[in-house]
Amino acid sequence: MSARTRNRLLMAVVWLFLLLLFLPVLVVIPVSVTDKSYLSLPADGISFEHYGSLTDPAKGWVPSFRNSALAAIATAIMATGIAAAFAVGAWIRSGWWPSAVRLLMLSPLIVPPIIYAVGMVRVLSKVSMLDTFWGVLVVHVVLSLPMAFLAIAASLANLDNRMVTAARSLGARPITIFGRVILPNIAPGLAAGAFLAFITSWDEITVTLFITARHFVTLPRRIYTSITDSIDPALAAIAAVLLIATMAVLIAQTLLKGRGARAGSAK
Repeated sequence: MSARTRNRLLMAVVWLFLLLLFLPVLVVIPVSVTDKSYLSLPADGISFEHYGSLTDPAKGWVPSFRNSALAAIATAIMATGIAAAFAVGAWIRSGWWPSAVRLLMLSPLIVPPIIYAVGMVRVLSKVSMLDTFWGVLVVHVVLSLPMAFLAIAASLANLDNRMVTAARSLGARPITIFGRVILPNIAPGLAAGAFLAFITSWDEITVTLFITARHFVTLPRRIYTSITDSIDPALAAIAAVLLIATMAVLIAQTLLKGRGARAGSAK
């Protein structure tokens, strides 16, 4: 077998696995335009009534989407700020305490979510924060901190500490060192940490099921409730909307990167 044939065979296998991964996801698009009142492929034609039902106040899809978006954005901001503060401090300082606190910060990745959920129910009930935006925010920030910290720490690992030393020797104040030396070099890590924190909050369901009920309903909880109560085709509609939005963002990002690469090569 020639090298060219092997490469073609390898590419065929890769594309086959990609199809196996993506086809089940893409099925939600035809299901979302079904003309039936249950999950099924279109039989007698297509219908967009299930997309219209997403804006029905009685079904609560819009409020749950808004709650998830607010919680995810706030979580991304707070988790990234806290993780950046600790990551920079642990990078500058040395000793046993940065390692101990690092282990504590990564503990949400170690502790099973169900155990963490039971503990948070007890804690939030003591301060009357169950089923509130602030209670969900606290939980999501804690769960997102490890991902944001790991992303920022990876950026700091590539930063030469001698740059900070040189800035100090030239009389730069700590705030100047952070703003002019450290921050520009860890910007990719901050962006990655914020993105990971946003996704973690947006997808979180296990702990949210324990700490919310009716007053503050996130989109994952709304989807879970809809699945357990009734199989509504609106589930496929909201899944198709999220899928199309995600693909649009990825395509736009790819196009922007390609345009930037062409602009850089032209210079």
